[in-house]
Amino acid sequence: MNYIMLIDDDEDMLALTGRWLEKAGYRVSRVTSGKEALSLISEERPDLILLDYAMPGMSGPEVLKEIRSLPQGANIPILYRTGMDDTDAANPEGEYRADGIVSKAEGKPALMKAVAEWS
Repeated sequence: MNYIMLIDDDEDMLALTGRWLEKAGYRVSRVTSGKEALSLISEERPDLILLDYAMPGMSGPEVLKEIRSLPQGANIPILYRTGMDDTDAANPEGEYRADGIVSKAEGKPALMKAVAEWS
């Protein structure tokens, strides 16, 4: 795995997370909306998606559902990134279920561990 897509409405979080991943050798794309992500996925399939759970417009679960409906998106591992205290609430059952979840509060170590598990 070498291409990771970050989807987050917080541009500071995108910049910080992107730097961490790029320093670790990953190629990273940063998008601020679900609509932008869906357009980019149709052009180039990422190996992993880190998706903010709570976003304005299209929420993380709505974006995940749309990605899963795309032929090229059905098998992409998707990890929710969330600032929510209750990570169980951020990973419901059914069609909105992500492959994993990483708390933003846990910072770089948790993120890099989760990414390594999917590499």
